[in-house]
Amino acid sequence: MRLDTAALRRANDDPAYMTALANRLIATGQAVPPCARHDYRLTPAQHSAALGIDGGPHADNHLTAGSWCPLRPHHPGPHHALLRYLGGDTAVWIKWLGPRRSELVTLSDCARSPTPDDACPLFTGHPGICPTPKAT
Repeated sequence: MRLDTAALRRANDDPAYMTALANRLIATGQAVPPCARHDYRLTPAQHSAALGIDGGPHADNHLTAGSWCPLRPHHPGPHHALLRYLGGDTAVWIKWLGPRRSELVTLSDCARSPTPDDACPLFTGHPGICPTPKAT
């Protein structure tokens, strides 16, 4: 299975497709289950602020349906969740710093994937290897 931009965008827009895609990648050994830390919640103020960040004409005009930490289980450092693509190679993420402490951050897409067809869905500087079929 190849992860291309169209598949990642569809997964972003369709929670059922995202779940099916993740389960398929895990079942075939192409990915490990994510950290899946989901006990943090986005505040109404953060929701408004994330939508208020200008991303240009190709930016998503909505936030992702479900936010959880996509990093590998037991990863070092803070938890993150993708909130909104801004266009180009940038997105708004929430970074959880501890109980009831978080901040919105704008991060560039990870460019460590070996080919454009196997795009890493994470951000530049994420811990660990890229969760793609051909991660380096």
